[in-house]
Amino acid sequence: MIISKTLELNEILIKPRFCEIDSLLIVHHSRFIPWVEEANFNFVEQVLNISRKQLFEIDLYNPIHKLEFMYKNNVKWDDELIVSTVMEYNQFALFTMHNTISCRKNPSKIFATAKISLLIANKELKLKLLMPDFYLSKIKQAEKVYPQYFIKSDHVQQSK
Repeated sequence: MIISKTLELNEILIKPRFCEIDSLLIVHHSRFIPWVEEANFNFVEQVLNISRKQLFEIDLYNPIHKLEFMYKNNVKWDDELIVSTVMEYNQFALFTMHNTISCRKNPSKIFATAKISLLIANKELKLKLLMPDFYLSKIKQAEKVYPQYFIKSDHVQQSK
């Protein structure tokens, strides 16, 4: 018997719903995107400690710049999935969420990986050039506690 692991802060549990499957009891690949989006919101809430309400109140929006998926295995209706997220950032107003969709009972079985690059903009979708201080401070605070959840891209200026 395989004991399922406890979820980390950067993970969510997904149980496919009947409406997401086809006649072969396989989940349609289009459902993977909402799962990853939910995992990314979970990361912002649980790891960065920014509520969904705060995101709207501070006038910061994250339009998608680039979306890459690599499908590796079919997801069946009775599979339980873990979607994990790691954030790559730098001082510019662009960050990337790296996601892995894996089997809860057999974590070495990967269903898909995703890489979503997001921009930072205001309500009028005017793009920012640099990462806003609010975001950057939240990222740096979280990175001190959970360094394994972050990747610094090459463009980060190292403080001396």
